[in-house]
Amino acid sequence: MKIIGLTGGMAAGKSTVAALFRRAGVPVFDADACVRTLQAPGGQALPAIAAAFPGTVRDDRLDRAALRAVVVGQPDALQRLEHIMHPLVRKARARFLRQCRARKCRACVLDIPLLMEIGEDRNCDVVVVVEAPMGTRLSRIRQRGKGGARMSVEDARALLLRQMSDHERRRRAHIVIRTGLSRGAAVRQVHALLHRLREGS
Repeated sequence: MKIIGLTGGMAAGKSTVAALFRRAGVPVFDADACVRTLQAPGGQALPAIAAAFPGTVRDDRLDRAALRAVVVGQPDALQRLEHIMHPLVRKARARFLRQCRARKCRACVLDIPLLMEIGEDRNCDVVVVVEAPMGTRLSRIRQRGKGGARMSVEDARALLLRQMSDHERRRRAHIVIRTGLSRGAAVRQVHALLHRLREGS
């Protein structure tokens, strides 16, 4: 079974590419969705979060704003949160891979925003990085402002600067899929990759 690592910078179009893999019949592990499940009411992560960050969990519900206020700009607090979340996500990822192997899947996708940062790219057969024109990405990020308000260009750029550079991702990638051109172009790139994997190249 070929393990495809999928990553990309903020607003690069990674979710769109992941959806294209799903539509092609390739199972996808969504790390962000896994985190949301772990932190949802009754989620496995809630007891540990409640113990580590008093006041952030009330009535079995995570107060995301309260948690964000505690960890943003606080490296020690963020590290404590990561020590809670990362082992649980790794466990879910391992379970996903076992299930794919049991089903004899020819390929699967690990959709992980920090794929390279956590070193998981080393465990993938193919690393796919999703990119989009900077103008497109800035526009997408600005539309994510709170309460319907558009984020400033300066704030959007600041968010991108916190991430690994596009140059470094490209350097470590096997394949770069570009979005922001047309949906058809992205579809063709995904299908070309799957064809190459099927041919064993």
